Amino acid sequence: MKVKTLFLTNRDDASIEYLIGKYREYSDAYLRINSEDLEILNFEVNPTGQVRCFAEGEEYDFSDVKSVVFKRIPTKYNNPIGDENSAYLNNERKHFFEGIYLTLDHAKWVNPMFSTHIAERKIYQLKVASNLGLQIPKSIITNKLHTALSFLDLQSKAIIKPISNGLQVLKDKVYSIYTTEVTAREFRKLNLADTFSTPVFLQECIPNKYDIRVTIVGRSVFAVRISKDSKEVDWRKPDIVKSYQSMALPKSIIDKLLDLTSKFRMVYSAIDLIEMPNGEFIFLEINPVGEWVWLEQELGLNISEKIIQELL
Repeated sequence: MKVKTLFLTNRDDASIEYLIGKYREYSDAYLRINSEDLEILNFEVNPTGQVRCFAEGEEYDFSDVKSVVFKRIPTKYNNPIGDENSAYLNNERKHFFEGIYLTLDHAKWVNPMFSTHIAERKIYQLKVASNLGLQIPKSIITNKLHTALSFLDLQSKAIIKPISNGLQVLKDKVYSIYTTEVTAREFRKLNLADTFSTPVFLQECIPNKYDIRVTIVGRSVFAVRISKDSKEVDWRKPDIVKSYQSMALPKSIIDKLLDLTSKFRMVYSAIDLIEMPNGEFIFLEINPVGEWVWLEQELGLNISEKIIQELL
């Protein structure tokens, strides 16, 4: 079977299943590859570029792949408990998948694998956004106690957030670490050394009228105001009751967000902003694999249609 579109992800990615359901209305020439499924997939790779995959009695030929949906760097694999070779074998698998994906350089990627990897670096995001003229919060990333306390002492309100995506995996459980308010007094109570091993990411807490989620697909922009019934700074916490309303952003902001997505060489992005009481917009972060299905379902947005148009 000739594959036209590849969906590259993990088994627990429900949004990809939703998107594939929409994609089937247009074509069945697709293949979903989960990184955990390597043990039930058979591959034949010719270094000149021919790639074939065998799954459930079907042969899939990658020579005609036109588009790729990429959601996850391949890192989740099944290993026997206590296998001392796991780290080496996982690295072999990771390089195997990445090597295959790089041979598909003729295809349109949503989004390119290494563009995704780069765009997830929050420190770099802020620099690029600022260079493009977007307002960003006052921020400090440091592992010096004196620097952290000096920054916190200068803020009327401040937050602490993960430098990475904030996912913590403990055996079979996965937790999200959210953005949280913090004070200099609370930080002192941690009794950290003068220099600590893991830097912290501190920002001023921006006066907030609304949280804004902006979903970009190609040149299409979907902006949504998020209202919440809580004083919590992070609206993503699951116990917070939220409501959503489509909105129109100023053209100057739209142009900068499109430039930002383009700067990272991405087709798709999910961007978080804050709308201040004075009407100004503050950039928080950009997510190359941010979720969007719930917004489509809540507000009837046609995000999936736009993604499929890009793929086809």
